[in-house]
Amino acid sequence: MPLSFRMARPPALALTFTACLLMGAAIVQADPAIDKTSKIGTGLYESVVDTTADLVYVAAAGRRGDTQAFIYGLDPKTLEIKKTIDVSAAAAYGLGINQKTQTLFTTNTRANSVSVIDLKDGKVINTIANDGRAHGREIIVDEDANLAYVSMVGGDGATGKIWVVDGAKGTLVEVIDDVGLGVTGLALDKAKNRIYATDMTTRQVAVVDLAEKKVVERWNSDGESPINAAFDAATNRLFVTNQGSGTLTVFDTNSGDIVKTLPTGEGALGVAFSPKSNLVFVANRRAGTVSVVDAAKLEIVASLATGTHPNTVAVDPRSGTAFVSNKAKSGGRNAPPVDDPAGDTVTSLVP
Repeated sequence: MPLSFRMARPPALALTFTACLLMGAAIVQADPAIDKTSKIGTGLYESVVDTTADLVYVAAAGRRGDTQAFIYGLDPKTLEIKKTIDVSAAAAYGLGINQKTQTLFTTNTRANSVSVIDLKDGKVINTIANDGRAHGREIIVDEDANLAYVSMVGGDGATGKIWVVDGAKGTLVEVIDDVGLGVTGLALDKAKNRIYATDMTTRQVAVVDLAEKKVVERWNSDGESPINAAFDAATNRLFVTNQGSGTLTVFDTNSGDIVKTLPTGEGALGVAFSPKSNLVFVANRRAGTVSVVDAAKLEIVASLATGTHPNTVAVDPRSGTAFVSNKAKSGGRNAPPVDDPAGDTVTSLVP
């Protein structure tokens, strides 16, 4: 019979081993925290992470009446400006990126257009004017198909639409009509070939079948003014922020059922999901905080004061670091700018 034996672990070694385990557990269980905050331009809106160029792009539309607007490329570790793209001809608000082709898509609210930018030289490939009453807001990109989907908010009797833009040609190739009355946020579900679109006006989430190019279902959002969405492909869960009620609604996209609704903070706006850390980040614009939600337990694990008006969140898939754009206080229409040290900033959050 083969002999078996176990060597006794020396006490000192056992203590060291246990200490390492405890230290490791402490690191894993560390709470999300603010890493850095940097003052960046004026009139900050959306941001996207470019892992290919190792930059975080942030749209700085300027204040109302400004004639200059830029997109800044920030170092994700230091938040220093490493690249500047002049978009004064059409100030950018929303951003979407194809990292494979190094193409940036922008929604230009003032000009009521969408631009396609070659990031290799910072030049605008094409600008698509919108002659309707709906204006572009959110952009999501299917990198493999090289298509950008743009939410066109309805208004004044016009229904919301989704534009489909060919990334290679920089042209509008299709319009999906009658998505909702106030279409804002978009999330792409590649496995089901769907887009989930928030409709602020009707308190619904529209499910758009991309093969049929039409809405096939509508789900009640369980909150006022659903405005943005993020999708977890691993669990088939959709996270929707409800700006009017300050909540986050979690859907099971297999059934359309609501899993849970969490109160996050007044003016819940931007939302992003991090597969790396399995966390959801919600920017509560009026509350001045970002709620960090454990996506498995669906519990808030942190509430961080990032700046005056946290607006949007972008996540680096490599590190799980979240980048929050914080808008500044406004003196109101035709009023002089307000000095706001905590506004027009970008804050990085480490999970």
